[in-house]
Amino acid sequence: MLLSTAFCSIGSTNATERTILPATGISQQHKQLKGVVEDVFGPITGASVVVKGTTNGIVTDMDGNFVLNDLKQGDIVVVSFIGYLTQEIKYTGQASLKVELKEDTQKLEEVIVVGYGTQKKVNVTGSVANVDNKLFENRPITNVSSGLQGLLPGVSVTQSSGQPGSDTGTIRVRGTGTLNSADPMVIVDGVESTMNDIDANDIESISVLKDAASSAIYGSKAANGVILITTKRGKSGKATISYSGNFGLTKATSIPEYFTSAQVAEYWNAALEYEGSDPIYTAEEIQKYKDGSDPENYSNTDWHDLVYKTAFQQTHNINVSGGSETARYMASVGYQGQDGIIDNFNKNQYNMRLNLDMNPTKKMETNFSLSYTQQDINSPVGAYSDGGVAQILRLLNRISPMVVGKYSDGTYGSVSDGNPLAWIENGGKQNLKRHNLLAIGSAKYNFLPSLSLKAQVAYKMYLEDKDKYTKRVQYNSTYAQGTTSKAVTNTFYDRITADITPEFKKSFGKHNLNVLAGFHSELYSYKQTYAYRKGYPSNSLTDLNAGSASTAQAEGYTRQLAMLSWFGRVNYDYAGKYLFEANIRYDGSSRFAEENRWGTFPSVSAGWRISEEGFFDGLREKVNNLKLRASWGKLGNQEILDSDGNPSYYPTVSTMSLGYDYALGGSLASGGLTYYAVNPDLKWEATTTWGAAVDVALLNKITFTAEYYNKTTSGILMEMNTASTFALSSYYANLAKIRNSGVELSVDYNDMFGKVGFNFGGNIAFNKNRVLDIGTNEYEYVNGTDNYNAVNWVGHAMNSIYAYETAGVFQTQEELDSWPEYGFTTKTRRLGDVKYVDTNGDRKVTAEDRTIQGSTDPKVTFGFNIGATFHNFDLIAFFQGAAGVSRIVSEGIGALSSSTAKPNSLWLDSWTPTNTDAQYPRLATPNADINTEYSDIWVQNSSYLRMKDLQIGYTFPKALLNKIGISKLRVYYSGQNLLTFTGMLKGWDPEAPAGRGNAFPQTVVNSVGLNLTF
Repeated sequence: MLLSTAFCSIGSTNATERTILPATGISQQHKQLKGVVEDVFGPITGASVVVKGTTNGIVTDMDGNFVLNDLKQGDIVVVSFIGYLTQEIKYTGQASLKVELKEDTQKLEEVIVVGYGTQKKVNVTGSVANVDNKLFENRPITNVSSGLQGLLPGVSVTQSSGQPGSDTGTIRVRGTGTLNSADPMVIVDGVESTMNDIDANDIESISVLKDAASSAIYGSKAANGVILITTKRGKSGKATISYSGNFGLTKATSIPEYFTSAQVAEYWNAALEYEGSDPIYTAEEIQKYKDGSDPENYSNTDWHDLVYKTAFQQTHNINVSGGSETARYMASVGYQGQDGIIDNFNKNQYNMRLNLDMNPTKKMETNFSLSYTQQDINSPVGAYSDGGVAQILRLLNRISPMVVGKYSDGTYGSVSDGNPLAWIENGGKQNLKRHNLLAIGSAKYNFLPSLSLKAQVAYKMYLEDKDKYTKRVQYNSTYAQGTTSKAVTNTFYDRITADITPEFKKSFGKHNLNVLAGFHSELYSYKQTYAYRKGYPSNSLTDLNAGSASTAQAEGYTRQLAMLSWFGRVNYDYAGKYLFEANIRYDGSSRFAEENRWGTFPSVSAGWRISEEGFFDGLREKVNNLKLRASWGKLGNQEILDSDGNPSYYPTVSTMSLGYDYALGGSLASGGLTYYAVNPDLKWEATTTWGAAVDVALLNKITFTAEYYNKTTSGILMEMNTASTFALSSYYANLAKIRNSGVELSVDYNDMFGKVGFNFGGNIAFNKNRVLDIGTNEYEYVNGTDNYNAVNWVGHAMNSIYAYETAGVFQTQEELDSWPEYGFTTKTRRLGDVKYVDTNGDRKVTAEDRTIQGSTDPKVTFGFNIGATFHNFDLIAFFQGAAGVSRIVSEGIGALSSSTAKPNSLWLDSWTPTNTDAQYPRLATPNADINTEYSDIWVQNSSYLRMKDLQIGYTFPKALLNKIGISKLRVYYSGQNLLTFTGMLKGWDPEAPAGRGNAFPQTVVNSVGLNLTF
């Protein structure tokens, strides 16, 4: 339910066409009317009360009261407020009036943000989804991207980590359509930017442009969708001060379970005996592991219990806004503190924002925005030179419980790889300092009521200082590991943009026309420098200069990109019934050679509001809105990634690589060479989309949308290897082709049952992804290597899992003798081992017998929310999930070892001579194991349903608060990620990346908070 958060708005509001007529009683004939305007929560401040067809009006005060003078018998009093149904009451001489406004659940007059402007939602012909703020506000989210999860149909968000500073979501709009960057374009207040450095409390609205019809205005950067974020701005009226804050405790959503030391010993003995060897653990030793009588020699370390903890997080935001008709302001400051569920992981974020809007003259509007964010992110590092977070978590999941975590004298047990607890407590540290600045200035001059010109300039700056200090770790008196070193990486980029947009908007009777044209230019500059030293005399010295000068390394480079663009849009409608829109953008990019530099990206869309036809008059009371719409368009993509996943800036330019010295005249001379081949014919990736949709509103309570889309990307830029006899390395070419098609459904229901308000909202999207062409090959491995068997294969979905099929385990000697030979191993097969299928029928099981076993990209994504209000209490439960998605696990399943491995608890149901109907094959010793090859046994159904947020709140009565000078006070409890239902292995998060299982766990957050406005 709408909670009247705009109660401090001053000024009149426009009446909508949809009205309701309440019954009123007559007290006496009078020319003055006194009254009060309320909703279910109490008085509404700032509601408009006006005599229809006149300028005689007023707004309600802090108590919802109004006094309207000079009324005549028969006047119609119009009462309206943003987000509520307008009421029209006939004045019959009554002296007083009480009006209770009801929420406008259909929001047909709602204005939403689109590219370079706004449109009434009811007139939109493209596919635009906007976020319901009540599902976004007051949640203890640490970044905006993860907060979008499950809110919008066709927008898939995967949060694969809970690490502070790295817990952002990966967003895909209508599937993955390229082998390069598939991230959507993000526009903040009209300027390309990033979203995860924004304070969520500063956000006014979020819209997502999902098809070419809505996003072609952004041309070559819009192929993966566009996310439009608008921040809050000041409104005319007295100053208001608002505070929002919450405090929460976090813990891991789930942790895998592993064998105890006694179980390791028992199963190892059993495996050895089965394989014909002697057991290595005595009964006495196993008993000591069980009873803990000698923990420093017979340890039973629960590594997860030792490392994971309950952590604290908090967010705070103070907002001041107000102004006059000629100058308005909004200023805010915010802080976010997030401790990790592992010691020494933390993030501190500071936000500042200032938005100013001024009208120097009646015809001129000026706007200025300035935002700054600083993030300070810390994490421990291992003793390896590349020992980052993944290495710590990998060893944490592998190291045997038989290894002592920490001795009573403060030293550490260790294996050859080290000790993750020692790394966390006494190892090195990585610090990231990130600075984001965005400054925007614009001026708009209205030459005529129908003609305006807007000019805008913006500057975006990002600076990151990465300081990684790796220590030599002394675990105990007999073992130390690593070399003390320091690496410093400084990354800087900025983007300067300029836009000029003339606009013509006019109505000719029932014909409504809006024409927008524009010019855009931008210059992007990137710089990175790197310095490294090792050979530190002590771990207590951390300056770069303290390292040995003989080990010093230094490198750096700069890059630039430039773009010029022309664009335009025409919107036309006749009487709000027949809708048409056309867009075109002409982009030029410095990435491409001159003959292929420019690309044209058009789109058209149309809609028919059947509900506005005359023949629909008898149905409109029940079917409030019925609209059909269809669209076609073409978009581009120039975001080329190299084999390391980094942007390629000059793919069509022959560049030199230095550092290739050679002997000349008896001395060493500096040299360089052309290393990469270039392709001057390289051009834009092209994404063509078409779709159709129906929008329905029923009974002033229900809205429903169904959409079909088809999106095909061709000429996808790929890095191709050259022949070994060719002197130069790889080059880029337009080769691949990918299609995404699907259906999206969304529904919302709102109603009142007496004093109980109820609402339900749900969305679901079905996406079919297919690789249609992959160049000269039938398939290629994701990231270029046979890593975790992920492939892009023609005729299948992207990121498919490539693994062996199995047919159970060997149960008889006859099966062992008759089964095809295993060509991938020389180990002996035994009863209880896996039967891998010879799919090509050549009587030998090899890597060529692997088949597609699902994809890590979901076929279905969904979300739904259920909410209720009663008097001043409100409740909302929000769920989201995915289906038709798989993960393959590898190291996380564990193995028998006394040092660098431990079996996952799933092996408790493994095959033994007395348990032949087990779920899993036998647990073998490392030298005899053939059961952990990548196969369908280890491909997990990672479909899931998650309670993303549960929120219970109480808003204090306005009548009480007004007495103490407070406009609003709401307190609430929020629980995030409280429940997860999945088919994954116990303890595994369904969103975690496939493979080793070394991702930082997601977290359950229990928090309390308040919203306070003066």
